[in-house]
Amino acid sequence: MRIPLLLFGLIAVASSLNAQQFREVTCGPNYTLSTYFKFGNQESISLEHNAWDIAFTAQGLQDAGIFLNEAAGLEGTELELFLIPGAEFADNIDLTQLGERLLNDETNWTSGGAFNQMRDPGNPLDYGWGQYDPATQSVEGQALFVLKLRNETFKKLEISSLDGTTYHFRYANLNGSDEQSHTLNKADFPDNDLVYWSFSSNAVVDFIPKAGDWDLLFTRYSTPLDDNEGSTLNYLLTGTLSGPGVEVAQVDGIDPATITFEGYEDSLSTDLDIIGHDWKNFDLGTFSWALPADRVYFVKAANGEVWKLFFVDFEGSSTGNIVFQETNMGVVNTVNHTLFEDISVFPNPARESATIALTLKQAAPVQLNVFNATGQSVWSAVSEEPAGFQTVSIPVSHLPAGTYWLQVQTPGTAPISQPLIIAP
Repeated sequence: MRIPLLLFGLIAVASSLNAQQFREVTCGPNYTLSTYFKFGNQESISLEHNAWDIAFTAQGLQDAGIFLNEAAGLEGTELELFLIPGAEFADNIDLTQLGERLLNDETNWTSGGAFNQMRDPGNPLDYGWGQYDPATQSVEGQALFVLKLRNETFKKLEISSLDGTTYHFRYANLNGSDEQSHTLNKADFPDNDLVYWSFSSNAVVDFIPKAGDWDLLFTRYSTPLDDNEGSTLNYLLTGTLSGPGVEVAQVDGIDPATITFEGYEDSLSTDLDIIGHDWKNFDLGTFSWALPADRVYFVKAANGEVWKLFFVDFEGSSTGNIVFQETNMGVVNTVNHTLFEDISVFPNPARESATIALTLKQAAPVQLNVFNATGQSVWSAVSEEPAGFQTVSIPVSHLPAGTYWLQVQTPGTAPISQPLIIAP
């Protein structure tokens, strides 16, 4: 590949930084590939976009996120997901019934999937595609979807339930023919944060890198942008998403050669698109890609190791090649900083319901669990919460009187536990 003059200038100052090296990854000509990258590893894994279609979260008992593979090359066909309002799986569906198109929101790998977008943020029992039933301790499906596959055929799809650790789902042609019913048990994938499914093979895809094996994903994804007419439109762009358990901070207006991580610990975010697509922009004056010369990203991996990332070159659709400098800044700690400023529970003791009041430094999914005295989970939910003071109601009328433990956690942080007493 062509090495830009800027790269030679950076090599001249490389000896002044700690454990740095230049890396090249690719999204392929016409952006046909998604590439999984891990810092410090001399290899990256590139896969065709059609390697998988949807992904189920498998991070614990409480998560129920389901993601759509939005990636497609410049000449490829996107996988599209639509909600079918008021319809049931037994119904014959026609294309006039297609409702809202659903996309991942690129906020987190827990509940930010396209299938979760209809959820009520104020209801911790609502997962979008389904509603948690405390009586059965399962998520019951409440929505019908239609998928437009990459071969431009259509399937109706229902996520029937998440019963314990097992997803139940089925799909068929719009007229009901060629029905397929499947189950996917999280317990069968203890090392995966996400389990990937392909509709072309009607099976789990087992060659996607597992949790901990990748930090960044260079891919294509849909994101809303200003259309210069007062509205926003979703565009499919080449960008960079952070992996499960990874935090990122963007720092501008600095000297990339001398900037250190000190002072930026509280700028880290769990949002997936902090790096995103705007680390490059197309200059119409020079008709070439331009990269900010005064911007770096600090990336904190799940193991606590922090890396400085500085983009050097982007060759666009001709090759899809991306060059950046990675610098190992060392291990900060093994547990990510907490996002909570304050947590309290009232009333305590409680009878019908309890309220947890919390203050978050930044928006994040909050995982809530209630355990009985034997350590068994008796209630759980994930609630998307904005920054600032928030309250979440916890139903407890179905629980026998006694002492319980409420556990609160955000992705990548240590759980915080408080006693919760249920009155007779």
